[in-house]
Amino acid sequence: MICATFSEVMTTIGYILLALFCLMAMVVIHEFGHYIAGKILGFKINEFAIGFGPKIIKIRNKKNGELFSIRPFPLGGFCQFEGEDEDVESEGAFNKQAPWKRLIVLFNGAFFNFLSAIVIISLVFTFYGQILPFIGKVAPESYVAQNNLLQEGDIILSVNNRQVNILMTEDISAAFSKLGDGGEITVLRNGEKVVVSIEKSNIYQRDEDGNIVYEDGVPKTYRAFGISFGLTYQKLDFFTALGRSFGYSFFMVYKILWSFGQLFTGAISFTESAGGPITIITTMSDAARSGAGTLAYIVCLISANLAVMNLLPLPALDGSRMLFTVIEWIRKKPINRKVETIIHTVGLIALFAFAILADVFQLIQ
Repeated sequence: MICATFSEVMTTIGYILLALFCLMAMVVIHEFGHYIAGKILGFKINEFAIGFGPKIIKIRNKKNGELFSIRPFPLGGFCQFEGEDEDVESEGAFNKQAPWKRLIVLFNGAFFNFLSAIVIISLVFTFYGQILPFIGKVAPESYVAQNNLLQEGDIILSVNNRQVNILMTEDISAAFSKLGDGGEITVLRNGEKVVVSIEKSNIYQRDEDGNIVYEDGVPKTYRAFGISFGLTYQKLDFFTALGRSFGYSFFMVYKILWSFGQLFTGAISFTESAGGPITIITTMSDAARSGAGTLAYIVCLISANLAVMNLLPLPALDGSRMLFTVIEWIRKKPINRKVETIIHTVGLIALFAFAILADVFQLIQ
């Protein structure tokens, strides 16, 4: 019994470490996006750090003075540019670069997160499969069945030329709501894409046993397509997966923005939906228990979330720094650097407090 308990504890620790590694990988990818753009555009970089806290490993490039460091708290990282938070006159300083260059550098972190999500999604769709609806039962009296348009097991790829993407079960009904009384559906059948035009027709109402329901001796009917759906993981060839990964990634961004809107309007409870790093790691650890494919889906979602979050105009985030840069570009002079630094510092503290509070709420739940 003790051995089994110890084994379970070690397994849990392993999943947590795997989740932590994935989270750190997303952060490193984000910061590397800033780094590579800065290098290409001639910015002076003082340090590239993985983690927070005191330096435990540090390597300095003797040619350009750049410092690479690893720190003990693996919940973040940074790419520190010369003159990023203060006025510096040295060549290559962040504050001396043209605004358009700074905007590219600031945007490139989120872009790299989004790009990594596309790459991972392409691989997931190829080797694990995309979550897609498939045709279950087809009512024999329906227009679909009578014209032999859809068959049980058909995988639905698009509706009215719009790619079908599934994150939640309600996304199925959302996809088919665009059909109205009829339209085109592209399905995957025996490895081949088939496009069919379907229409609603009068369908018999049936009880739980599948028997037709009668009223005053007349079968009760209603207007419908006469098909039921299920969800499955469908593997795709690489080029199809790559093509669909773009639409899926943008779909994830849309769902994230939609969730933010729901959160701010109160439609979604903050205490039930928001979470900090502990919640994220817990979610990823739970996903890892379900398999590599499930974990990869969650990694892509969080990576897209990280990209969107960083582009929001909130103090301390890239979006806020981009906003200050645009204001400077319009005014032809920067806002007082000390004021901007104070705003970003207060914003960073507020973000940490928000993350801690969100995790506390989740723990209470």
